[in-house]
Amino acid sequence: MNEVVIRPLTAEDIEAAFPMSHNALRIAGLAYGWEMPEIDDVARVRGRERFGHFLAHDPDGAFVADQDGEIVGVGAATRRGRLWFLSLLTVATHVQSLGVGRRLLDATMQTLGDAGALCASDDPKALRRYRLAGFDLVPCYQAKGPLDRTLLPAVEGVRAGSFTDDRDFVEDIATLQRGVPHGPDLDFFAATGRPLFVTDTAAGRGYVACTETGVAVLGATTPAAATALLWTALAETTADEAHILWLRPDQGWAIDTVLAARLALKPSGSFPTYGAVGPMSPYLPNGAFG
Repeated sequence: MNEVVIRPLTAEDIEAAFPMSHNALRIAGLAYGWEMPEIDDVARVRGRERFGHFLAHDPDGAFVADQDGEIVGVGAATRRGRLWFLSLLTVATHVQSLGVGRRLLDATMQTLGDAGALCASDDPKALRRYRLAGFDLVPCYQAKGPLDRTLLPAVEGVRAGSFTDDRDFVEDIATLQRGVPHGPDLDFFAATGRPLFVTDTAAGRGYVACTETGVAVLGATTPAAATALLWTALAETTADEAHILWLRPDQGWAIDTVLAARLALKPSGSFPTYGAVGPMSPYLPNGAFG
């Protein structure tokens, strides 16, 4: 068996790279206490779109690990202005002891500027890798459980938004919280059918893109506005269980909201940061795009 080669991701790699990365994340989830479903048709389409997004907008940050023509690892990072974000780092189980993850991370970090972040699992090897690379480790929580809709409050001042008509509004708040706008990632959210809601009242301004289980990304100017948007996202869920991820300790407004919704809260994952990232508060990041 030949050496593992780290090389740029190509369009021809996507058909193999997506299922490899999905299955590696699923196995890791079973080991570290978070769930990832098996690949279905919807996941397959979204996965291809995500990898296509890497190639279209961040080809310099997207790499695969290739062993004898088999894709055994994927590393992909986005760069929006000064903010670098590690979108994906996965390695097949049978090569995890060969330093492939470190080499993929090193490759993606070629595009790292003076600020970076990622949403990380509880994998101790990965956390060690990020810390040695210079990242500060911020622990997170997740909240999950069936939603009792009788607990949902009436929310005023939140309306359905448009990724086209409200783009400048969303990007202004994103820049305030992240230091940079979302840029083409908003187009990805729109293309994958994420509903958008916005609020602009005396209590504050903000936006949330929703998923079937909760939040794709949320940013606001005040905790009051963020709370209204999080309640809206919970009301929009269609899955059997709500699932809110990447709840950092400084997001007390979000922790209080999920507890009021009677969701089960537990430590899960972390939010490693590098350099002077934006305040990101009130803010709930997207696991793929920050």
